[in-house]
Amino acid sequence: MSTAKLAGLIVALGVFCWGGNAVMGAGQEAMTLDTQISKAVKCDYLLYLPKGYGKKDQQWPLMMFLHGAGERGDDLNKVKVHGPPKLIEQGKEMPFIIVSPQCPAGRWWPEKLDTLTALLDEIESNYDVDPARVYLTGLSMGGFGTWSLACDQPERFAAIAPICGGGQWFLADRLKKVPVWAFHGAKDGVVPLNLSEQMVDGVKRAGGDAKLTVYPEAGHDSWTASYDNPKLYDWLLSHKTNGKDAPAVAGQRKMQLRKQVPIEIDYLLSLPKGYGEKDQEWPLMLFLHGAGERGDDLDKVKVHGPPKLVAQGKDLPFIVISPQCPNGTWWSAPDQIQALTGLLDEITANYDVDEFRVYLTGLSMGGYGTWSLGATMPERFAAMAPICGGGDKRLARRLKEMPIWVFHGAKDSVVPLAQSEEMVEAVKEAGGNPKLTVYPEANHDSWTATYDNPKLYDWFLSHRKRDKDK
Repeated sequence: MSTAKLAGLIVALGVFCWGGNAVMGAGQEAMTLDTQISKAVKCDYLLYLPKGYGKKDQQWPLMMFLHGAGERGDDLNKVKVHGPPKLIEQGKEMPFIIVSPQCPAGRWWPEKLDTLTALLDEIESNYDVDPARVYLTGLSMGGFGTWSLACDQPERFAAIAPICGGGQWFLADRLKKVPVWAFHGAKDGVVPLNLSEQMVDGVKRAGGDAKLTVYPEAGHDSWTASYDNPKLYDWLLSHKTNGKDAPAVAGQRKMQLRKQVPIEIDYLLSLPKGYGEKDQEWPLMLFLHGAGERGDDLDKVKVHGPPKLVAQGKDLPFIVISPQCPNGTWWSAPDQIQALTGLLDEITANYDVDEFRVYLTGLSMGGYGTWSLGATMPERFAAMAPICGGGDKRLARRLKEMPIWVFHGAKDSVVPLAQSEEMVEAVKEAGGNPKLTVYPEANHDSWTATYDNPKLYDWFLSHRKRDKDK
């Protein structure tokens, strides 16, 4: 599109340097986001304003488009080779404000969520955006970015359309309230079809509205047919965002959770002394055991940690749930994350739980599970304490608001101390404030000293969530 078609001049804006609603004409032009949020955030992008923008007092739907890996770099003309920016260059009018950022060379959209968030904030603050109609779509690497950003901020989007992408299976349940229409080529030799299938299935299992269109003869290019289809835009615009009977006796007992969805997990339940004697809500602690305690014998779960202490007669001031992971799987596996989520829902619904004080901890394999589950639903926990575990550094940013106390043995030959150090450092780099206790002479068993220390439980209880934002 030539500049002659522009009704106004678009200039580079800074999110903290300029305010007010932009009054400008329709068209697509190059822009730069340059902010000073903790660390510098800079992003070049194309901005399209629809025909009629600014002529009357009207809010417009916003679409963010994320390009593929081949369009990375510092030349915005590359962003125009596919998708909505290409259609606009060809003269097509779109009924959206469209923002199309460019990912720097060598980077990956799921690593740039802070930048994308800042860009959305910029556009929504300075343009006439309808906050109830914000949509997200992208292709290939941008399909991965679409899944990642939507899972990170599901409340922000009225609907999403990821094309030939994929994501973190265990985060799919975060999209249960976000309509999803995914697209993929059956013969895609770059991004396998099953990556879209797994995400769509995960959303459906969580009770969400997700559908997948598969082009039987398409390879990696499933985006041309998708973006050329007017039904996609009609579908996006059809969506807008919308603005306890348990036994009350103390003690530890064996329980089983069964639901209509395929969730089944055995667990120990401990109710504290005084539970049920008066109208009171209690803090809840979820404990995840290590790999050696997997199986179908709940007595094995009592060999370490809080269940061991309770079995020895110690009174902990928490409702304590201690599930058992089946043989052959891990706490961080998608099906176990789903089972743990269901278990928390079950206990919270049926017992006198203070939802402001829900805590998470685990050792070894359970330390990994603690990092994983905490990053999956950080809004659910008031604090967490992973012991001799590790996690996915890419998800550390999700934990920047979480109080975290990590424990590890300096001589651990099973899970290297570096696994905890890397996660702690990643959370710090994201703006969090975790702390790490290292036992200089301890090997893998750093949990006995930790769970025997009353300061851990006092530290848990010193933290409360600010809001019930489940």
